[in-house]
Parts: sequence; C-alpha cells; structure tokens
Amino acid sequence: MSSTSLREEPLSLYANRGTPGSADHWIAVLRGFGVKAAPRAGGSLAQVRDALHQGLPRKAFDGLRDELGVTTDDLADVLGIPSRTLARRTDRFKPDESERLLRLGSVLRKAADVLEEPEAVRRWMLQPKRALGGLTPLRCCDTEVGAREVEALLTRIEHGVFS
Repeated sequence: MSSTSLREEPLSLYANRGTPGSADHWIAVLRGFGVKAAPRAGGSLAQVRDALHQGLPRKAFDGLRDELGVTTDDLADVLGIPSRTLARRTDRFKPDESERLLRLGSVLRKAADVLEEPEAVRRWMLQPKRALGGLTPLRCCDTEVGAREVEALLTRIEHGVFS
C-alpha cells in the first residue's frame, strides 16, 4: 500500500488539514503525497508553489490511482495527461500536471474528511451524482470548476443539506 493511502491513515492527516484552499490545507495534501514542504520565507503558500514548481513525485499519481481503484488510463484521462506523456513521467511531473494532481488530492482529502471511511470515499467518487449532472465526482475533477463543485457538494453533505 502506498504512503498516500487513505486506508492507512484514514483521518490522521485531516485533523489539522485547514480549510480547503488555505495554505495549511495544501501543505496537508502535499504531505499526504509524501512531499516535504521545506520552510521558506514568504510563508506556507510559497512552500506549496515551490513544491509544484519542483514537480510532484510519480508516487503521488500511483497512490491516487490505487486509492481510487481506477486504471492508470482512467486517472490519466481525468488529469489530462496523455498516456505517452505519463509513460515518460517516471520521476516527477511538470508543474501544470502537479497542480492537477494536487487538485484531485484536495478533493479526496475533503471527501475523506466528510465520508470518513476509505471504501465510502471510493464508492462516492466513482458513482454518478444527480447534483453533478449525472457525472461522477472523479470525472468532474478534470477541471478546476468541476473540482470546486465537487467540494461544494461535499460541504453540503457535511452540513446535512439535501443535494
């Protein structure tokens, strides 16, 4: 099992994860990928930016794939990474690819916080939702706007709002 697995650490990373979009939240997501964000003058957001510029490790992709139980091709499609490009990414992803990995990692962190059980997170991410126009939450994460809509749906669920 990879170090990014929600199964191994179901809630330990979420207790101090910060609110979605905050520097603390992004740092928690990076740590979930095994990235050590080095302290830097200018604050936590500078650390996140540095990590993205350096590129996330390949194990971040592999961990998300394993956690969701989807194929490499399916996850690459959601992240907008062509399979030939993915085959060349044996060490680190480029900054734009890293940002998309971070986006999906952020949604998974929110889902784990709300749904608590790893199997519930997996099922929820892979089943079509009426509130998302019949798309799966995973498919919606192929864009920033879609990922924010998935997070908004999770927030409504968290607060008991019928969706």
